Amino acid sequence: MGRLILEVGMKLDKNITYYHDILIKHGLNLDFACITHDIYYTKANLDGMTENEMKNACIRLRDVLELNKPYQTNQEMIEKEKQLLAEGYKKVFDTIKTDFQYNNSEMKSKVQLQDIKDIGLLVYYDNPDYYEYAEDEQRKLLLEELNSYGFDFKETDLGLDKLRTLYYNKEMFSKNQNA
Repeated sequence: MGRLILEVGMKLDKNITYYHDILIKHGLNLDFACITHDIYYTKANLDGMTENEMKNACIRLRDVLELNKPYQTNQEMIEKEKQLLAEGYKKVFDTIKTDFQYNNSEMKSKVQLQDIKDIGLLVYYDNPDYYEYAEDEQRKLLLEELNSYGFDFKETDLGLDKLRTLYYNKEMFSKNQNA
């Protein structure tokens, strides 16, 4: 069996402070925080695509502002945007998120709390220790691990697909936010 990188992106119903506190209580530390501005461009028709197909059909420009550091205008991003538009690409998504990443010394990955404009608060997680497992088993293990950090997900809960949600202007769900 090949390697499958499954990522869950579960929508949350409480505020960031609540989830920050439960992660700290369960032994994780806030490792990194930033504000990320992603702009996606494509020439493709995205109708009917999966979340991953949409990502792959787009060129993403990213600007990251690390919290507690001064911001500088990303001139390279501005120039690349001009080039893409001149080449016939169209802007399809313009997203801003505040990203808080948590882990501990034993983890190979990070639990990411992302507050995404026009979507809400989500937790994203994958674990390279599970990449050799089948999709359903990997998903089960990821949700169990998140639950061990204080979340309360069921195996039947679906994750929210960010790009598909923005594209269709309604919440779109699937089992794998990387598929």
